[in-house]
Amino acid sequence: MNNFSKVLLATDLSPASGRLTDCLFELCPDTGTEVALVHVLDDDEDADPHSTGYRQKQSRLKRCEDELNKAGYEHTSIMLPIGEPIERINEIADALDIDLAMLASHGKGFIRSTLLGSTTFDLARLANYPLFIDKLHHGNKEGKGLLETVLVPTDFSRESLAALGVIRNLREHIGEVIFVYVIEKSRNAEDLREQREKAELKLAELVEEIKIFGVEGRARVAKGTPSKQLQRIAAEAEASLIVIAKTGAGLVKGVPLGSTAQNLALNTDRPLLLLPDVEDN
Repeated sequence: MNNFSKVLLATDLSPASGRLTDCLFELCPDTGTEVALVHVLDDDEDADPHSTGYRQKQSRLKRCEDELNKAGYEHTSIMLPIGEPIERINEIADALDIDLAMLASHGKGFIRSTLLGSTTFDLARLANYPLFIDKLHHGNKEGKGLLETVLVPTDFSRESLAALGVIRNLREHIGEVIFVYVIEKSRNAEDLREQREKAELKLAELVEEIKIFGVEGRARVAKGTPSKQLQRIAAEAEASLIVIAKTGAGLVKGVPLGSTAQNLALNTDRPLLLLPDVEDN
């Protein structure tokens, strides 16, 4: 089963954003995936279809499409809308009923201006679909695949366990999963010990569950501020991807974008996959 059958890949056409296509290949290995390549124009002159700037951007976007086609992705399209990037991306995502939006937080143009500031959270709050934010980081050794070491923060809520569906459907491509539970507060040493023991038991169950999928897993329990502990563990484990729910109890407090997810989106140097609310079936 393919987690993401309809994907919006937003690019600023910089060399750095070219890594998004590699991420697409890993997150969406099914070449039947529909891919919409989107570059938002924010300059009135470039928005004129007869202008040199427009034709150049259209040509570069077409080269990206050709690269996907050569890799076997035949269901592709290109779009060059004009306007405020976050609004336009979200409008297109809703219109196409996508399963995943992919953006880069590095490079030039609108990607840098929107995804390194508070508007990152604006898009994440608006999105009712999974949102992948790519980040080139120094902690990732050269050649390490996106799915080689996947870190999954959890508070054991239904929302935080949505990542299990992603793991199950990408099981043939994932190297290892690290489940992390962070204890924020404890009354005393005995309470801390009890919380840790309970968390270790629940994490062990998750590790056993993904073994059924054929995926190796391990668990970590930490004490402190969740976002800081997650960043520390991600660096120590050389995590190649963090998968976290936007909402839930504990780690993220049931608001459209919880504080932990928000802090990770801004501060982590690891690629991040934000998952939306779990829908009732």
